[in-house]
Amino acid sequence: MTKIKSPFAACEATLKHERRVTKFRGESFPYTYWYYQCDETGIIFTTSELDDRGVGEVYAQYREKYGIPSPEELKATRKKYGLSATKMSEVLGMGINQYRLYEDGEMPSLAVGKVLKSIEDPYIFKRFLDNSVNQFSKKDFEQMEAKVSAVFA
Repeated sequence: MTKIKSPFAACEATLKHERRVTKFRGESFPYTYWYYQCDETGIIFTTSELDDRGVGEVYAQYREKYGIPSPEELKATRKKYGLSATKMSEVLGMGINQYRLYEDGEMPSLAVGKVLKSIEDPYIFKRFLDNSVNQFSKKDFEQMEAKVSAVFA
């Protein structure tokens, strides 16, 4: 078992876990709840890293259930097209930082999740790009178009 110094007494705290169920977007998901328990006082506490583990486990189940790409898959899709996260956001009609937030782990809505999954297909992404032609300067659009077209080569 892993131990750390307890913030409640001059002793150690032991890492423990138990299975729990939580609600996320109206559905129940089982996950492993990780916590430390002070060996002297019995007080239970967590860290942000332990909390992130549980949230990550629930998010992974939700992504799997609804076909929402993981942050790693989103990064790979963006890199495949050779675009920045800002450009991806703009092409998809999102706020300029939104795609980056999804790459960083923020959970999209189901509708946005379906869009993000669909753009893994270069033909579908090309349609999004073509529909955004008037959002960019001619030079910027041509550069993005060349990068995306390279995927088809």
